[in-house]
Amino acid sequence: MVSPFADDHRALRTILSRWNGKLDCVSNMEEARSWMIQHGPPSIMICERDLPEGSWKLLFQETELLPRPPKFIVASRLADDYLWSEVLNLGGHDVLSTPFEPREVAYVVRGAWESWQRQWGMALPSRRPVVSDAHTADTPVLRAGAGS
Repeated sequence: MVSPFADDHRALRTILSRWNGKLDCVSNMEEARSWMIQHGPPSIMICERDLPEGSWKLLFQETELLPRPPKFIVASRLADDYLWSEVLNLGGHDVLSTPFEPREVAYVVRGAWESWQRQWGMALPSRRPVVSDAHTADTPVLRAGAGS
């Protein structure tokens, strides 16, 4: 997850605590870039709409240049039809409103994971997420292959 809001980091950690993946949270675009250099591209990226350095669109454009770009989910306290339409029209996966609602997060993250797996043909049983409608697992910058 890329967000300057520590409350959003904590909420996602709680909601996604049963995920079979790895959740990493960073506060800004520079930290996200450094994370990707160290760890490689994530399979899912959840990004706050407004970041200290600008809009989610800049980070989205950068991730789209990666060999296997992540499914990009935009989070916002002002998630409306305009933002949802903008994200989808630019090629993003979905929008999550904050504060996060556990069932919505589980549904959107599950869909993003399955879509990424279909697109890149990397589905391995040991990596399939366990996402219940109640709580989920670790995600904000969720990598393929992160099973431990």
